[in-house]
Amino acid sequence: MHDVSDLLEVLDLRPVGDSVFEGRNSALDLPRVFGGQLAAQALVAAARTVPSRQLPQSLHATFLRPGRPEAVNRFAVEHVRDGRSRTTRTVTATQDGREVLRLTAAFGPPSTGVGHQTPPPEAGKPLDAPTLDESIADLGGLMGLWTGFAAVDIRVAPCPGGGPSRGLLWMRATAPLPDDPVTHAAVLCYATDLTLLSAALVPHGLRLGRERDHSHAWDTVSLDHALWFHHIPRADEWLLFDQHSPVASHGRALATAQVYDTTGELVATVTQEGLLIAEPLT
Repeated sequence: MHDVSDLLEVLDLRPVGDSVFEGRNSALDLPRVFGGQLAAQALVAAARTVPSRQLPQSLHATFLRPGRPEAVNRFAVEHVRDGRSRTTRTVTATQDGREVLRLTAAFGPPSTGVGHQTPPPEAGKPLDAPTLDESIADLGGLMGLWTGFAAVDIRVAPCPGGGPSRGLLWMRATAPLPDDPVTHAAVLCYATDLTLLSAALVPHGLRLGRERDHSHAWDTVSLDHALWFHHIPRADEWLLFDQHSPVASHGRALATAQVYDTTGELVATVTQEGLLIAEPLT
């Protein structure tokens, strides 16, 4: 079962050489490795090679080919730059010598300075919002793609005046996480790949968790994923994802989200491009 315990084991990479790590895949019944898991593992691998006082600031990932769930993932970390204020690492993830992902991550120590942010939208209380499954019960509940993700609780918040291309979601890990900022950053990275591209289907009348119309079931495939950590939040406490898709064209979609904690602090911004694939219903 892919719960928080399984996710933490997946993120606990095994060192196998100088800045090289290996890790298994999560217990999900999927035809390919979940991209958010690979990116989170690559972030952990990079973090293992930097001083503990330096925290994740950003990551940029490119998914090169589908990963096979039964294969071992190997993460080779390149030391691009070591600095007092900023450290950069590039991680190449491979399976049996074939590249599946490249990720560049930046780290730095906490610092002070001027600050501003956009305010969070009104989204109500997380526990007052229906679960993802409850929100589409009228359509028959979750499709098979979603049923194995038990590590993260997803709640669908009301979105007054948001328009057809915007959606609000509350998310948190379903069990307490260790008091380690890298773990929380990695779990947030994992969560940012759960629903974001599906937001590109909402403007076309489809519902998150039930991505199908009268003739097709729609799938999404991540191509590029960028995440900026403005603060490292606790991923086992509620986080509000204000997500929307500004454009879809030529079979590709762009989606972005601002992530807030319950105090209203903007903790992260994420942008993703991916493929939209329609499979005919038989």
